[in-house]
Amino acid sequence: MRVTLDPFAAPAEGRIPLHGGDGGLWSARLDWTCRDARLDARILAVDPIPLPEPEPSEAVPNALARIVAAVRGQRALVLLANPAAALGAERIALAEGVRLFSIASEADLACWDRALTLGVPAYGVRGTLGCDLFNPTPANVLSALGFGAFTCEEGLTPDEFVEDPHGVRWRLPEAGSAAVVVRGGFEAQRFVGAAGEWRDTGSEAYVRVEFATARGRCWTQPRFIAPRRSGHGG
Repeated sequence: MRVTLDPFAAPAEGRIPLHGGDGGLWSARLDWTCRDARLDARILAVDPIPLPEPEPSEAVPNALARIVAAVRGQRALVLLANPAAALGAERIALAEGVRLFSIASEADLACWDRALTLGVPAYGVRGTLGCDLFNPTPANVLSALGFGAFTCEEGLTPDEFVEDPHGVRWRLPEAGSAAVVVRGGFEAQRFVGAAGEWRDTGSEAYVRVEFATARGRCWTQPRFIAPRRSGHGG
């Protein structure tokens, strides 16, 4: 079953509706003024959990570390809603343990690609999130978000998006473009049309795809690519 949600749909604390699913995810906002910058974090969880209080004298990385420690083992995820303002690309590696980054600007996108280039398993959040689940419970939705098994959609849902160990293929509801993005946020190839396929070379580090048509846009989550060993069989 297909489930969609808007992780910013809840108030400061409340439930995020799961459209096509059962119930909702609990969410709370931590909007803190830290010593070095403002930190805007959202907690997504199956059930309400106790959260730490702000400490204005600490820096953003320390605050994030406390938040991540507080939710560990609680069936919860941390969503960093302002990665560029809170840390910036040069410090984004300090967001250790944060699995979700909001992508609201090109600067946020640069933070995400920098984290991915460093091998950080972080997933982008933009627009409506869509995931396909056999059992659409809040726990399974949270698991899908934590493992990057979802797409970010702004008016566009691919008719087909299939990943395998060697690449991806897709089919869109109408002709458009598909940009394949790899290590460092580099656009490795752009496809034009309603369908396409990308096969890994082994040097990408990660692969994600950005789709665009007249209907809107869609972002996939990264596939981390293990480098291929060069050698001679024996």
